[in-house]
Amino acid sequence: MSEQDNIKLAHAFFDAWNSGDLSKADAFNAPDFRAEGPGAPGPMNTEQNRMYSQNFLTAFPNSKFEVLLTVAQGDYVVTHWKAGGGTHSGPLMSPSCTAIPPTGKSAVVMGSTTAQIKNGKVFRSWSFWDLSSLLGQLGLLPPM
Repeated sequence: MSEQDNIKLAHAFFDAWNSGDLSKADAFNAPDFRAEGPGAPGPMNTEQNRMYSQNFLTAFPNSKFEVLLTVAQGDYVVTHWKAGGGTHSGPLMSPSCTAIPPTGKSAVVMGSTTAQIKNGKVFRSWSFWDLSSLLGQLGLLPPM
């Protein structure tokens, strides 16, 4: 596949989030897909990754991803993104599995995701973003 095709695959998650239907990205994942992200207990398969992401989309239903930069090289696509624009109006499950009630506050986080593409599907995904910053903006951590 071309790097442009790989970019389209890597952007499928962001398009699904922005549409409000995370299942739209599932078809772009390989059968043995694995993802990692802050607060996740370990590598996640497609369903676990959708549930992980749905937790945040439920908590911030109006939020959107804005892809700020995309770099592709061979089978890898790196996206630098900003997520925000939503109000914390739903419960947010913490990494310790306790529900954080809605705060009514907005938050913006910056992050990056690296996707590895194999045979026309997203095979691996690694996302990095500052969970502490999100919790701080919600008033759940003392100022740093």
